[in-house]
Amino acid sequence: MDDICILGETPVFTKPLSWMAWLMTQSKKTGEQKSESIGELIAKIAHLEAELAHMKSAERDLRQTETRYKALFEYMLNGVGIYRPIEGGKDFILVDLNKAAERVEKVRKHKVLGKSISQVFPGIKAFGLIDVFREVLNTGRPIDHPVTRYKDDRLEGWRDHFVYRLPSGEIVTVYSDETNRKQAEEALRLSEERFRTLVENSPDYIFIKDAYRKYTYVNPSMETLLGRKASEIVGRNEEDFYGEGASSRIRELDLRVLRGESIEEEHTRPIEGVYLTFHDIRVPLRSDDGEVIGIYGISRNITERRKASEPTSIALADYPSEVMRTTLNKASFAATSDGIILLQGESGSGKDWLARWIHDHSNRAEGPFFAINCAAISPELAESELFGHEQGAFTGARGKKRGLLELAEGGTILLNEIGELALGLQSKLLAFLDSRSFLRVGGEKSIHVDARLIAATHRDLEQEVDGGRFLQALYYRLSVFPIRVPPLRERSEDIEIIAQEIMAKLASEMQLPDVPVLDGSDVAALRRYTWPGNVRELRNILERSLILSGQGRFKLWLSPSDESYGHWALKVEFPHGKTLRQINDGVTEALCVEALRRTRGNQKEAARLLGISRDSIHRFARRFGFKRENLTQNER
Repeated sequence: MDDICILGETPVFTKPLSWMAWLMTQSKKTGEQKSESIGELIAKIAHLEAELAHMKSAERDLRQTETRYKALFEYMLNGVGIYRPIEGGKDFILVDLNKAAERVEKVRKHKVLGKSISQVFPGIKAFGLIDVFREVLNTGRPIDHPVTRYKDDRLEGWRDHFVYRLPSGEIVTVYSDETNRKQAEEALRLSEERFRTLVENSPDYIFIKDAYRKYTYVNPSMETLLGRKASEIVGRNEEDFYGEGASSRIRELDLRVLRGESIEEEHTRPIEGVYLTFHDIRVPLRSDDGEVIGIYGISRNITERRKASEPTSIALADYPSEVMRTTLNKASFAATSDGIILLQGESGSGKDWLARWIHDHSNRAEGPFFAINCAAISPELAESELFGHEQGAFTGARGKKRGLLELAEGGTILLNEIGELALGLQSKLLAFLDSRSFLRVGGEKSIHVDARLIAATHRDLEQEVDGGRFLQALYYRLSVFPIRVPPLRERSEDIEIIAQEIMAKLASEMQLPDVPVLDGSDVAALRRYTWPGNVRELRNILERSLILSGQGRFKLWLSPSDESYGHWALKVEFPHGKTLRQINDGVTEALCVEALRRTRGNQKEAARLLGISRDSIHRFARRFGFKRENLTQNER
């Protein structure tokens, strides 16, 4: 009866229809006993078979569930380890380990099952994981416990363990190996730190703008340039910091960049009243899908480099006039030393040009050259421009500012029109010249500067000293090596070469295809004029002529008062309160002045033009008080 198993009084059938065999057996054994009816037995057996089928279905479902969860356990991406506590949690025995845990821990399950956690993973105590197991075992509360491993300050491993307790008392830890992701995050963080360090310590001015051309980021150099903190710059645009002319140019460039262009150019714009030249690079800032969402810009101050790349091109031997060669001889000698130089001459005669010439031919030529026009800045700002200021030194001093004297370290600074400085500032300048050190406005620390100083003025400083408008001590300090810059009318022989140099510069600035050439008649017309405005006036006339000539042949356009000496006229009105003698004197004086102007101050030639004697010209000069500059150098 292998097909039947008797448990107590209830048979269990292991094969179909085995109950019939059992029934027949029971009938033979108990022939004399009165058995139950066949119907009752059949019903009982059917019930038993139904229960058996249900048990088999449950067993099948259990095996299927076990297979499913076993696969989930084995093939899940996270590592899973199951541990059984021994000796009340003194140690933990490895019960099971999934494939992910084998891969992460680099172990084979069949070699480590049954071993303690400290044997399988040496040094695990150093990461506090056994202590976490004990806490979870005792409290029943799950714990999230990250484990980070470093080697030589480099991230070697990073795992996040989630530890919990099963009802059986076993400890389960589920963990993910985040080493690659964390290493990538660490590399990105280090890269960002390096980039930020590079950007924030760069002497270049770096900024980012959004699609509305508003600043979203500026580096510290940009803060220093604009004299404002980043919080005062971000959210604003160029109109808040530059003049309208520069802002319109920047706006035009920004709009082109927002359309997808990358632009590199040199641009001059005013920074707190000082015009500086920058080499700008602007590129589009794009989103992940390639859409332009802003502007990334780098700007470098090349003011001095640009000036250095355009040195004064006229050499000493190029000047035909003896007076200019004498002046440049003195300047050349002065360039060999670091002494203070005082340039004197009429306005527009080229004192700033000569100062630059001296710098370019000195041993400081590689250093910076700064020029400040003392007459063009207000007395309130002059001290700050020269010596700089500390934050909070006065209203509006948002940050520390270096003055031009400090910026000229190792180079040269020109103080043009020094006669316009206030007496208080003259005293501070004198102290600097004596000690080569100064204090910023509102500062307490003395700053030493190695910069050469060149002063220039059109005023007679001796008369200014006599009038109490200039310090006598400062005048003596500046007059170490005075050089007189002759006016243009005293060196008319140089007009042609000066005009050619000016024309070349103007053609470059106006982006003309070639440099126009002055013909003989143009040069003669320029030489006939006495140039009260000196070289500055000459430049203005040449620039006007280039504009009016357009793209055609160059034609010299002089103003009506300059254009022709042959059409000179004098308007005489009927006397109102004047005598006939006074009117005659006025006409005589005007004719004498015009004759001297046409002959460039030559009294002999002027007398010949007027048909009078040379003595008469002398007599009229004394009588009417002709200005001394109307006379030639030889007759003074």
